[in-house]
Amino acid sequence: MTRLNKKKFRSLLLFSILMLSIILIVPSGNCYEMVWNFKAGDWIREVAISDDGTTIAAVGYDQKVYLFNNKVNNPIWAYQSNRSLSAVTLSLNGDSIIAASTNGNILFFIKDNPIPQWSYKTGATVRTLAITPDGSHMVAGSNDNRLYFFDRNGLVWSYYTGDSFVSVVISSNGELIAAASSSGDHGKLYLFNKSSSTPLWNFGIRYVFSVAISSDGEYIVCGSGLGNYWEIPSEGEIAVFHKSSSTPLWTYDASIYFKSVAISSNGQLIAASSADNKFYFFERQSSTPKWIHNLQYFPEDLAMSHDGKFVVIGLKSYTILSFGTSPKSLMWEIMSQSEIESVDISSDGGYVVASDHSGNVYLIANTGMNSVILITSITGIVIILITTGVVIMLKRKRKFDVKVEK
Repeated sequence: MTRLNKKKFRSLLLFSILMLSIILIVPSGNCYEMVWNFKAGDWIREVAISDDGTTIAAVGYDQKVYLFNNKVNNPIWAYQSNRSLSAVTLSLNGDSIIAASTNGNILFFIKDNPIPQWSYKTGATVRTLAITPDGSHMVAGSNDNRLYFFDRNGLVWSYYTGDSFVSVVISSNGELIAAASSSGDHGKLYLFNKSSSTPLWNFGIRYVFSVAISSDGEYIVCGSGLGNYWEIPSEGEIAVFHKSSSTPLWTYDASIYFKSVAISSNGQLIAASSADNKFYFFERQSSTPKWIHNLQYFPEDLAMSHDGKFVVIGLKSYTILSFGTSPKSLMWEIMSQSEIESVDISSDGGYVVASDHSGNVYLIANTGMNSVILITSITGIVIILITTGVVIMLKRKRKFDVKVEK
């Protein structure tokens, strides 16, 4: 091959690699489908979707617990409470549902029955709930400064502290519970084993807004800080723990509080949003963000798929955002009718659910996860075929040139 042809070949190869790299990070234009929209009678405080994406629950100020499937926006059933509802969550396939109200009632349902299997009265508004994938164990955090642990038959134990419990999570097997209590400018992170109401350990920190736990319970992450609600100076921190110790593996400091955190099922990837309108993405091994994305407005809620490849964020600016994380890409952006209050995502990232202050529930199919792969595959094949064809032509030309020289 002549020197000129070698240069052409190298240039062509570099161009092909560049084109493939660009395609890998640019999703298709149509990356979502609005499956359905439901309008409730008032502000929807929280929505949840089952891990398999088949079942959706919603609660809010119209005093109803709604249950839907992912096909139509007509509720499977709607339970009428006597108070506003504050929290809801679902088991893996949606067969078990737990909801809570502003007057402290906790309600346990099964999918086929709109009448609660049991209810439990706490002393104040229940702000946060968690349930195991099989629906065998549940945990609730209340403004009465107690953490409550249940099985399918009712209360197992409770734990009292001096502050409201604002965020709770539970490992997939139900063995470990992480919970945050907060008040004013301070808070604590606790780790419990399901067998005892005595904490394994606790860690004192600023006001904790959000806690997340890996599927096996090995790793815990919390987002905390000050700002907006308190006097300047503001500050924020993400802290990552191994279950064996209350000493953080690492911390990351920011200028204002972290509103939401999430961790992948295997504990390797972490997503967080802060009150200064930023979205952070980490690998667990490093306290240096893999990347940071500037958002247009305040991020009210955040959720991540189990593998960490997809993150959905709800903004106060009437916006729902869906990101691919590896590499970073804004897959789609949807405007809602009012401020987003809550978001959730199925375990594989295939479905996103969101709610707003006008009482809307949105179910969105995250089709971009397939579009990116499809476009990458088709365009990549075309580029490879073109490159191969040009290389063959260059080789044939070289053989012809050699014959002419002879």
